Amino acid sequence: MGNLVSLIFRSGASRPRILFLVTQDPKSIRPEWPYYQNWMLPSIVKDRGGDVDILCWRDPSMNGYTVSQYDVVSFLWCNNYHNHPIEFPNFLRNTLIPAQKLKPDIHIMNDPEVALWNTDKHYLLGLAKAGFGIPQTAFLDLRQYNISSLLAHIGSIAGSRPQVLKPAISGSAKMTHWLENPRSPSSNDLDFLETALSQGMDGDLILQEYQKTISDGEYSLIFINDEYVHTILKTPQSGEFRCQGEFGGSVKEIAKNDVPKAALETGHGIMAHLRKKFPPKILRDGSVRAKLVYARIDGIMKDGHFLLMEVEAIEPHLWFESGAGARGLDEFNTHKTSHEKWIEPYNDLVKPMSFPQTLTHTHVVVSWKLEAQSTLLE
Repeated sequence: MGNLVSLIFRSGASRPRILFLVTQDPKSIRPEWPYYQNWMLPSIVKDRGGDVDILCWRDPSMNGYTVSQYDVVSFLWCNNYHNHPIEFPNFLRNTLIPAQKLKPDIHIMNDPEVALWNTDKHYLLGLAKAGFGIPQTAFLDLRQYNISSLLAHIGSIAGSRPQVLKPAISGSAKMTHWLENPRSPSSNDLDFLETALSQGMDGDLILQEYQKTISDGEYSLIFINDEYVHTILKTPQSGEFRCQGEFGGSVKEIAKNDVPKAALETGHGIMAHLRKKFPPKILRDGSVRAKLVYARIDGIMKDGHFLLMEVEAIEPHLWFESGAGARGLDEFNTHKTSHEKWIEPYNDLVKPMSFPQTLTHTHVVVSWKLEAQSTLLE
């Protein structure tokens, strides 16, 4: 099983300094589901003997020298970075890359080169060119259109086939819109497009053909340290095309034997492709340092093939609270009691129920387990 926390402790320091980057004021964070995904990691790392700090990457005092004082830097608490589509890439270029130059053996997970690639969904075109299937997808620079020319262009691409519209830089279905018939837009469709034209959008507008099989669920295949870990199936509620919990989606863990063979093969193929695209670094002592430590590959099945929807390689929810994920956390902890502490409340989180029901059932149980972590944010 891929062991993320063990990688953190390979820094060579007797008590490694670990920085978790966040987008909001650390004091305002609620380290519990659903407010924060991967919420348990800072506490686990601290329990293992790490010296943990949680700092906002938008803090003006953050610079390359500040970051270079750490042994490991993690994005896995960096929720909502995509709300800052200019500032975040600038932070990667102007702060994290200089920190690497100041301290070549600092381990930033994932590497800023990977993060820069993953911030904009244009990467889908590169993966399609490499032979991986994606839905029919077009990127439109809204600065080139008015409402009439935009509608004409969308119609020429999509015909009357339903489409999903969304920004190239986004997350959690932000600014995502269902366009049922591009050649006969509704007033709601026109309002969305006129707003996008007048107010702008984070990156280009993605025009993506709607896939009916999303109703069967979207598979999230999770890879850590070059290994497949587990799969989560996210299913939209009836009549909805978005599978996020905010829109009534449900989640359940899928046993490896129940994951479609084409999904696993494609997931492994994408990881192999990305490892070649982002080859590991060779450090001064001759050791090898992976640039791509973790990734979540999301996609759907269509006619026996796996269609890639996105790759999450910055701050994906890695679902450590699922059954297989909790067993992985057992490797991260020194004592069995730590495993028991984490796995028990997670059993309910992977039942095929909606997020509101899951939250209601487990919120109190999970919250009290995390009291120790709250001290990290004070």
